[in-house]
Amino acid sequence: MSEAFTKSGTSIPFVGLGTWDMQGSTCSSIVQEALEMGYRHIDGASMYENESEVGKGVSDSGVDREEIFITTKINTTGWTPSSGNGPPLQNKDIVKHFEKSLKDLQTDYVDLLLIHWPKFETNLGDMLDILYKLKDAKKIKEVGVANFNSYLVNECISLGFKDIYCNQVEYHPFLSQAKLLEVMQDFEIIPVAYCPICRGDVARHDVILSLSEKYSKTPAQIALRWLYQQKVVSIPKTENSYRLRENIDIFDFEIEYKDMLEIYSLERNQRLVPNLEINELEYPFD
Repeated sequence: MSEAFTKSGTSIPFVGLGTWDMQGSTCSSIVQEALEMGYRHIDGASMYENESEVGKGVSDSGVDREEIFITTKINTTGWTPSSGNGPPLQNKDIVKHFEKSLKDLQTDYVDLLLIHWPKFETNLGDMLDILYKLKDAKKIKEVGVANFNSYLVNECISLGFKDIYCNQVEYHPFLSQAKLLEVMQDFEIIPVAYCPICRGDVARHDVILSLSEKYSKTPAQIALRWLYQQKVVSIPKTENSYRLRENIDIFDFEIEYKDMLEIYSLERNQRLVPNLEINELEYPFD
């Protein structure tokens, strides 16, 4: 599988498996199947309440741990699917919170640890300091962020954290991230797209359907290839074996430039993921 590279030399597969809203044996079996199929990138989070199942799937796959890129995220907001809003994570509890993730994932380290959501009432520099100490301790390979807009990316840089590995954000043909992508490119921060096929909406748009027919690929493959050609990593989630294989079969064709532009033109500011009641500086903005 083709990979993206950052200045630190750590590589991340361009297509990974998202594990949001996967539970129980289904989660374990899909993670195992994905790894046996050739996936080498698993994206998770403590917020998802399924890290034990993800860890079981990784273990049962028999794939060497060193071959797998595992991402997890610290649950800064305290929100979970089972309980809704909970107490926000305090900086003093980050290490304990993260150690539980390691235990659940059955691993001594993760390849990437993200701040899952901005937390404006907490000093960002202090939080990043804690994550970089975990990196120094070799508990994580890279530090990243998620759902950070261009203002917050610039704040990370201004605080001296110039080697932020990635920023994971919602990005698909119906939601432009043009300004944010430009800022991230300036600082060599890898963009990672969640909801890359807009929860299936790409399969219901005439332009995508037309391109699907032209290239003899599915609508999902068109959307994922569009991201790949922008050097954007994607983490589509599926519990369907056929679609699991389909989502990594995007490296044998190329979308023509004029067709790339046509997909760009589909932008309609369609945001799928709520912002957990964050309302600082009219967040989110580009």
